[in-house]
Amino acid sequence: MDAQTILVVEDEILIRFILADSLRDMGYQVLEAGDGAEGFDILSSGQAVDLIVTDVRMPGEVDGLELTRRSKLLAPGRPVIVCSAHLLRSEAFHADEFLAKPYSIDALAEVIARLIGDPWQKRSQTHST
Repeated sequence: MDAQTILVVEDEILIRFILADSLRDMGYQVLEAGDGAEGFDILSSGQAVDLIVTDVRMPGEVDGLELTRRSKLLAPGRPVIVCSAHLLRSEAFHADEFLAKPYSIDALAEVIARLIGDPWQKRSQTHST
């Protein structure tokens, strides 16, 4: 059985690398996107994604809040964690969880475990076509 898959959407490459590497070390499969449009393309492809971790402010038309909204249209049960240094928790109303930047990997791991469990509890959320 494959590990659960997390989509990390972050335009800052160093932050994205650290997040993805840390999540892989925890046992999760990780997909990476450099902006919201790329993240939505991955979701639209039908690729199994169990949870999304997204930044809010990113270049292009699809920011993290719009990506969250679109993700919920495709798979309402798929959890989304929105992370931002420029947003209040109350502004991330479509998200399942909000983490204010800067946050620790341990804090992120706790939220992920609460939302989807350990890496081997498979419950993929894909969209229906």
